[in-house]
Amino acid sequence: MSRRRTLWTLYAINFLNAAGMWFFLPLLPIFLGRKGGSAALVGIVFAAGLVANALVRYPAGWAADRIGTRAVLVAAMLGSAALFLAYLLPLPLGAFILVRFFHGAAQGAYWPAANGLLAEVTAREERGRAFGYMQATNMAGMLLGPAIGGFIALLNIGAVFVIAAALSAVTVIALATLPNVRAQATVEVPARAMHIVRRLLPLILLGAGTSYMIGAFDTIWSLYLTTRGASTFAVGLSFVAFALPATLFSGLAGSLGDRFGPRRFIVAGLTCTAFFAALYPFIASVPWLIGLGLVEGAFTILGVPSTMAEVSRLADPGRYARTQAVFQTVQTAVQIGGALVAGALFTLGPSYAFLSITAVCLLGAATAFVPRLASIRAVHETS
Repeated sequence: MSRRRTLWTLYAINFLNAAGMWFFLPLLPIFLGRKGGSAALVGIVFAAGLVANALVRYPAGWAADRIGTRAVLVAAMLGSAALFLAYLLPLPLGAFILVRFFHGAAQGAYWPAANGLLAEVTAREERGRAFGYMQATNMAGMLLGPAIGGFIALLNIGAVFVIAAALSAVTVIALATLPNVRAQATVEVPARAMHIVRRLLPLILLGAGTSYMIGAFDTIWSLYLTTRGASTFAVGLSFVAFALPATLFSGLAGSLGDRFGPRRFIVAGLTCTAFFAALYPFIASVPWLIGLGLVEGAFTILGVPSTMAEVSRLADPGRYARTQAVFQTVQTAVQIGGALVAGALFTLGPSYAFLSITAVCLLGAATAFVPRLASIRAVHETS
């Protein structure tokens, strides 16, 4: 299979996986509520998925490097398909915590293998563009999944889980056509997680701002719009507005990062995110908030493909999946922290929560100019 065909097959798989997840995730609280689940249970169910998603990434990355990316991807998608259907079983409410835990693990295993394969089949100088298209297909699934899933749920909410399972099953068929990339036999020294963390430290600090923002916005954005008088439709529209430019321009952003240097795009994206986060508390108009979110989405995505491409460039040959896994695990932990901290600050006042995003993004951007961190990056880039 040609590299070009491999990439476009992987992009299609990524879109189907994202669409399936976004079919299901926005409706899971409603589904659990109809079964008698409390808001506290919903929170625990979602937290279980996040924790499992983070915990499984390094073991999945190690497995992808050792036994092959295709094997891990197939196992992850088969697991996702089966677990979508598990929600429809006549289970006690507490059992959904375990179902979501294993479901989160299956989804967590997908990402290091997918990103590792992407890095293996692309040239170093083209990885920003490749990761940009990967992000674009993910955001396209986020755009279409909730709308279609919500419409289907009006007729039968259980059908949403069946269709999501079917999409995961279709990806398994497509995955069978992909190469099974694994570590080369010449790689002799095992890459321990802490060794990879030290190598990635400059990028971990740069990426922390975006990850904190994602966790914080997932928690506070809907609440903030509601306090400004937004309807549920307006809240949904705001997420579409944010995701639309990411879908359209992620590939271009990655290409520009490849051409002009990734660090300036990462710093630019963090600076723009900090600016908009500081602005939102002082905007009372819901249409203005949605419009600003549209503009922010175009700028926030500037640095994400470049960040993921740089992570792959710092990986040793044959360790792409493990390196991606370590980076993703740390960033997921930062997202969880962002959700918890911003949620707590929001109870004191929306301004505190938004300004915490500004502070974290500016601190992350500033690390790009710290001489010691810059020297660490330079050493690893030339090693």
